[in-house]
Amino acid sequence: MHNSPQGRAFIRGKGITDGIWYTLCGVLVLLGIIARQPLLVVVGILLLLIIITTDIWSHYCLVDLRYQRKFSQQRALFGEDVTMSVTVENAKILPLPWLEVEDTLPRSLPLREQELRSALLSNNALLECLFSPRWYERVTRNYTLRCVQRGVHTFGPTRLHSGDAFGFITQDQELDNLQHVMVYPLVAPLESFNLPARHPFGDMRAPRRLLEDPSRIIGVREYRYGDSMRRVHWKATARSMQMQSKIYDATTTYTLEVFLNIDTRPDVYYSIHPELQELSISLAASIASWGLDNGYGVGLYANTMMYIPDEKRADTSSSSTGQQEQPAHNLEAEVAQQLNRRRIRLPASSNEEQRKHIMETLARIQGYFGASIDEVLQAESNRLPNGSTIILITSNLGDRIIDRLAQMRRRGHAISVLFVNDNPPPARVGGINVYHIGGEERWQELIAPFTPSNTAGEQEPAEPGAPRPLPAVPSLHL
Repeated sequence: MHNSPQGRAFIRGKGITDGIWYTLCGVLVLLGIIARQPLLVVVGILLLLIIITTDIWSHYCLVDLRYQRKFSQQRALFGEDVTMSVTVENAKILPLPWLEVEDTLPRSLPLREQELRSALLSNNALLECLFSPRWYERVTRNYTLRCVQRGVHTFGPTRLHSGDAFGFITQDQELDNLQHVMVYPLVAPLESFNLPARHPFGDMRAPRRLLEDPSRIIGVREYRYGDSMRRVHWKATARSMQMQSKIYDATTTYTLEVFLNIDTRPDVYYSIHPELQELSISLAASIASWGLDNGYGVGLYANTMMYIPDEKRADTSSSSTGQQEQPAHNLEAEVAQQLNRRRIRLPASSNEEQRKHIMETLARIQGYFGASIDEVLQAESNRLPNGSTIILITSNLGDRIIDRLAQMRRRGHAISVLFVNDNPPPARVGGINVYHIGGEERWQELIAPFTPSNTAGEQEPAEPGAPRPLPAVPSLHL
């Protein structure tokens, strides 16, 4: 369980302790005594009691009042339910006749059996709760979040409204209690994307051929006819006065290098399609999970940045305090360092930590913001291990992308292009196999089991041709 931070941004409101009200009550009582009018004295005393009571409530209603938001987990798989607990504690002797809480929630994570009020001009919604806590009372309410949208979702801030029992005065308080819940992308079997279940990216040779890793040099030997100049060990050649070649260590690890093109615009006149983007990210997550399950080393590269809201807040607070002390070149270096941390570049690895890193990176992907995918391919082409399989997930295929893939193919890499679009691509592009995954309809079929109509109550038997629930992927344990 995780506690929300208790930061108070501001308190606004005004009591009625102006001297004119107390003066008026005193005048009424004095006039009643002078005129010998008991009714006027009683009215003045009652009015004085009401003013005192209202003033006490307006001043102390939000004092020693605690609000807490907890989650059963702050990292969830796509389609899971997360319990959100909201707790209000009145830690004083003064009871509250009413307390209204407005908590800001992401609209993309709806609540089960609870309606939210949409906020204007934003993607947030307001959860409105009404409490009436007595003295030293703690009230907790539980809500269920439906995690049906990938991403890092922000909760907060929270606004508290309270006042006197008569409703004359209201005090407002805003809590800077931002929290984040990460929802991993949807992982589905590869056959859900029209890919072969056994060997989706070509047959594996048996027995496995040993591949030489040029980054791991274990010795030298005499130069042989046919050795490339890149293999020559020039320092050893200078020492022995004879041509010497490097001996590379052999490895049996198969490598999948997944390149994700987030730019889903068909051309400059159209905007980004969120369905195609989510389908591409889900496909990348499914391929990574499949590869790690089958012993592959999996790497991930994309032409966009990660969304890190918690780090953004920390950087903002630190930069605001030391902005005047740091010179300009230090600020530029810090900005460059932050951009480098947000780059999506995960070299291939086959351990279980790689699964977590890939899923968290895909969960943090935001909209297209970066270089073109052909620039990413060019930058990484010289760093990829020999014999690795390159998988490009893209919604468009330009001439520059095709040329870059052809160059990588000539270097000995196996290339597979997974085309995410409503329109089918050509069967082969430059001798490279292209698989048509589908478009918006394919994404709707994948998320159909998680829609409210299919998750509420008992499910009716599916009609022929209707989308069926996806089988679970038991290997994804994060």
